[in-house]
This record gives sequence, C-alpha cells and structure tokens, in this order.
Amino acid sequence: MRDHDDYENHISFPEDRGRIGIRNFAWTVPAIKDWEEIWNALWVLGYKWEWQNSDRYARPFGATYKLFGCYNDAEKLDMAVPLPQIHVLEEVREILMDSPDDNPNLDHTIGAINRWLKEHYAP
Repeated sequence: MRDHDDYENHISFPEDRGRIGIRNFAWTVPAIKDWEEIWNALWVLGYKWEWQNSDRYARPFGATYKLFGCYNDAEKLDMAVPLPQIHVLEEVREILMDSPDDNPNLDHTIGAINRWLKEHYAP
C-alpha cells in the first residue's frame, strides 16, 4: 500500500455533514448594470464615492464592462461606476433608512438596494 492510496479518504468530507457554504461575492454584468442604476440614484440624492487605492470600478464597454482597480488615478474616474464591497452596500442602505429626509427617491433607492441584494447577493 502506497502512502497516497488513502489520500482522498483523509481530505474529503461527505456533502451531507450539515456544513453551510460561504463564498466571495463576484460582480457579474447583470449585477453591475443593476448597481449602476442604484449608483445614479444615490448620486441624485447627494452621495459621492470617495476613491481610495485598490477600489474596484467598472466602465461600460459595449454590452459588457471593463473592470479596473484605482491606483493614484482618482481624478480620471469621471463616469466610472464604483464597485463597493457588500458590507458597504448594506451600510448605505442603513444610512438611507435612518435618513429623516422625506424625498420619495429615498424609498425607491432603499427598495432598489434590497432587490439588488436579494437578486445578486443572496439568491
């Protein structure tokens, strides 16, 4: 018997162990398109993105997007769509929900974020 004959039995686990799967979020073209509409609504409500190095962003490229990282070039990012991490979107939603403003666009934007999270993050 060789050392690696029983290798799989030692490292693999049956799928029915009751484990809960976790994964990173990946930006897809539909997610970016839907987020772009939300980002535009946030812009109208007076929010802006404060760029930092290593922030991700997208630029339209035909029917898709090109994805980039920000590195000392924030002044060149007009018309770029920031791609925040999920916790930032959840924080933005909480900030909007706590806002005393009675702007009807506020409710629309909160609803759009909720739908976006449901559709693209936790389907």
